[in-house]
Amino acid sequence: MAQRYAALMGALVADAASMGTHWIYSPERMKQLVGLPHFPFIEPDARHYEGVDSYYAHDKLTAGELTAYGEWVALYIRLLGREDTGTLTIQQHILEYFGPGGEFIGYIDSPTKALLLTLFSLPPEDWPDDSGCEDDQNPALCAVPALVALKLPSEELEQEIERIVGITHQDESALQCAKAFSSALNEALRSRRMEPVLNVLKIKSPEDIRDKIEQVRLLSGDVNDLSHVLAIVNQACHLADSLPMAAWILQNSESYTEAIMKNILVSGDTCGRGILIGALAGACYGFGDEKGIPISWLTTLQCGEALAEDIEQLLRVSKAD
Repeated sequence: MAQRYAALMGALVADAASMGTHWIYSPERMKQLVGLPHFPFIEPDARHYEGVDSYYAHDKLTAGELTAYGEWVALYIRLLGREDTGTLTIQQHILEYFGPGGEFIGYIDSPTKALLLTLFSLPPEDWPDDSGCEDDQNPALCAVPALVALKLPSEELEQEIERIVGITHQDESALQCAKAFSSALNEALRSRRMEPVLNVLKIKSPEDIRDKIEQVRLLSGDVNDLSHVLAIVNQACHLADSLPMAAWILQNSESYTEAIMKNILVSGDTCGRGILIGALAGACYGFGDEKGIPISWLTTLQCGEALAEDIEQLLRVSKAD
């Protein structure tokens, strides 16, 4: 149970740690910011985004808060820990949380916008189960940590990924990537060794992504650096880039902190990749000690107590160990 807790909290902490510099597409700018007090948990600052390729989206957030990625993870943890996890119920809660007048305040990504428009355009009794859009970006991964934490049999887990992820994404590559992430996370919980985890992630990914994961993992010596990785993939929000980039980061890190810091220094969609990297690193390295999630980072996470209660409830309803 402790490892599943660490996987879930690892995804949330990674998102919050990356929020203050999210969507700055400049490794050089990141190097300039790393020396700021309390980095990586810094306040979003428009000045940090000036003069480089970037998108400033989190002006309403403060240090330690979650982006929409983390909010999606937290929402799935909360919803899947309840008795009624029917598709219609989940859709209703999504609309109430992310829709107008809802609790969420902040940037709404394109698949969430598309889903909200679909739900708004129809009465609830006509909402399709497959309400997602054709989108191949990182939000497709957000349900996976909570689903894996339920300890479902493999066939049931695949069916639940198709159902839950299908609410927001009806894209074959996105669904396959979500399944690859779930297989890798199960391997992390089983072995706590990053090498087999990344092997599983590669094998289960779509063929084009599998090839890129292989390419970045084969880099060694003088060419095993970000400049050479960026010749193969970029830092954007699409899964075809994020899975290989995450694999390279995790292969070249030996602790949770190192993985999250390396992810931030890569720049770009750090929060999207952070869900994958944070969950896998959390499952492998656990809490505290030299390699685990720093306790100081846990205490920096805003609403950490409420998130911990939701995680505990989810684990209580999961399959018995």
